[in-house]
Amino acid sequence: MKKVLACFVFVGVLFGMLIASPLAHAQTLKFGYFDLYRVMGESKRWAKERDAFVKRGNELKRAFDRKKEELNALRESLEKKGAMLNAEARKEKERDFQQKAKDLDRLGQDADTELKQLDKEMSERFMISLNKVIKKLGAEGKYSLILEAGAIAYAAKEFDITDQVLKAFDAASKE
Repeated sequence: MKKVLACFVFVGVLFGMLIASPLAHAQTLKFGYFDLYRVMGESKRWAKERDAFVKRGNELKRAFDRKKEELNALRESLEKKGAMLNAEARKEKERDFQQKAKDLDRLGQDADTELKQLDKEMSERFMISLNKVIKKLGAEGKYSLILEAGAIAYAAKEFDITDQVLKAFDAASKE
């Protein structure tokens, strides 16, 4: 009977230690989350990248618009003077118009492809830089876990470290 009682006491103590150990360890965990969209919207470093992207997009749009105006002028000329031209000259103008229309379509597709590629490269650079900052911030702040706010259904405001992430991200660009 004493052996059974001793065995129950031993198992009880062991069970208590198993339960208490994770609870004690849980108190030392440190969590944080950040809002990716806020970092993208408020970061001075990201604003420079975004401005360069918008500038390139505007350049491509202006080039496209110039070519479109040229094509419209050629179409109007063909409509007005087409009846006065002989058949061969008219066919030549129509071929020229068709070629310029194809060139305009190609220019639009090329511009779209270039902007998508720039966006992809820019986003990759941003995420690589941000991940470095998050890892450094996590190590220095002794965080157990840092998550992006979009992956969290709920978290208390006290775990929001977006301001720290913004500050560290913008400071990292000066290094």
